[in-house]
Amino acid sequence: MTDALLFSLAKEFARESDLMKEHEATPIAEILGNTRQDMLSDLKAIGKSGSLEKIVAAEKSFVQNDLDNHTNSNSMSSSLNDALEELKAIETHIGIVGDSKEYQRINKTYEQHKLRDTQDLPKDGARHSFRSHDTRLGNNDRGRISDDEKAINQARQQNWKIAEKLYIGRQEKALGRKPGEPRISSKE
Repeated sequence: MTDALLFSLAKEFARESDLMKEHEATPIAEILGNTRQDMLSDLKAIGKSGSLEKIVAAEKSFVQNDLDNHTNSNSMSSSLNDALEELKAIETHIGIVGDSKEYQRINKTYEQHKLRDTQDLPKDGARHSFRSHDTRLGNNDRGRISDDEKAINQARQQNWKIAEKLYIGRQEKALGRKPGEPRISSKE
């Protein structure tokens, strides 16, 4: 009986593969592919812009779109809502890190060694949100998604790395440090 079920499953995989090939040859699939290529181009241009705010806004629009149009389980909805909250935290921290005096106060609340990175910068709420969302994007790549969707997700991941570096640069500037320069003393 088990062998019959495995054989049946193998036939269903073959049929699914044939149906996917037929589906990819339709005019709608071609239009969808072109739309995704345009989306990929826009994403790459946003990353090249070097604008932290644009990258975060673009990512927020992807998360909101997924929540509005592609959520198919409570856990997915919960994860996307968490992502939106993290993106809002990043937006808040972008405003804070732009004010050197205000960020100096944040810096003091992260004095413990475990709350700082290797450059001795605070791993503040934005930094935690960057890491969390990076993990979420990495998990997206593991699903059954098309090559176009994988390319878009990879561009999002690349942009996210750029955004995190831009944020770190703003942390350094707010703390009066040159890029990559560690803090001289813990008594600043």
